[in-house]
Amino acid sequence: MIMSGEMLLSAFIYISGVVILLFQWKHILNILLSFEVMMLGIISFFLFSWGLYSGDYSLMMVIVVFGVCEASLGLSLLVSMVRIHGNDYVKSLNVYKL
Repeated sequence: MIMSGEMLLSAFIYISGVVILLFQWKHILNILLSFEVMMLGIISFFLFSWGLYSGDYSLMMVIVVFGVCEASLGLSLLVSMVRIHGNDYVKSLNVYKL
């Protein structure tokens, strides 16, 4: 499989999402945004590698639905965390709090 320019762009988008996740993990909102960037890279990679050649977009719709569900669940968890803790810092999450 030969990588075209569009596929390289989508791989770059995914890798930039991973880099954002590795270096900007202080806030929960940054983590959620990096997940969305990675999902955008995956969707565009599937679109350019498989969708345009085969014409079958059913798998693309499944991936988009999973991305939307992940985004809505993450946003609702972020809102409830801010209501409980008052901020969105990762270090304020303590599993062993009694």
